[in-house]
Amino acid sequence: MSSTSSNAVRVAPQQERSTRRLANFLDAAAELFGEVGFEAATMTAIAERSGSGIGTLYHYFPDKQTIGFALTHQYAQELEAHWKPLMEQAATLTHQEFGELFIGYVTEFVQERPAYLKLMAAPIKFSRDAAARRGLRMAIANAFRAKTPSLTEERALLAANVAVQLVRGMTTLYAEAAPREKPLVIAEYKKIMALYLESILA
Repeated sequence: MSSTSSNAVRVAPQQERSTRRLANFLDAAAELFGEVGFEAATMTAIAERSGSGIGTLYHYFPDKQTIGFALTHQYAQELEAHWKPLMEQAATLTHQEFGELFIGYVTEFVQERPAYLKLMAAPIKFSRDAAARRGLRMAIANAFRAKTPSLTEERALLAANVAVQLVRGMTTLYAEAAPREKPLVIAEYKKIMALYLESILA
């Protein structure tokens, strides 16, 4: 099942109080998803964790999948903002520095938001609209072109897509790894990213 941004929230908040309540629901859901996973979390548990009634929760979200989409959309926006400083200094970094920081930023992000990996591992596809997906890839592609101006837009965009898929693979392995193995996963992907960037940006 996939969701779209048009049905992420049943009722858009009109007042500050409603905005706070909506944020509270998302925070409660994120905590639960991070603790027990998406499948095990329930609407009732989310309502209880937020301190609100189940009816109020359903007023904003028709189901758990919609909450998952809203969080995924929120995380996508946060991740793009999280990466922005790296993109701005890309031209001054070596390939190895860029690759290490690229993976490092992602790792820092997922460690701070445990629900992100749980949502990525959920047996439901939380799709983002095509414009949002392209926006992220274009930001990465522009960073690549800042490092290597001779790259065509098409080639840079393809490289950005590959980089995003590498990150996805890393987050999947990172989520499944035992605590002592997680640093090894990160180290291996830093090597892969540095080698790949060197091959396309040299």
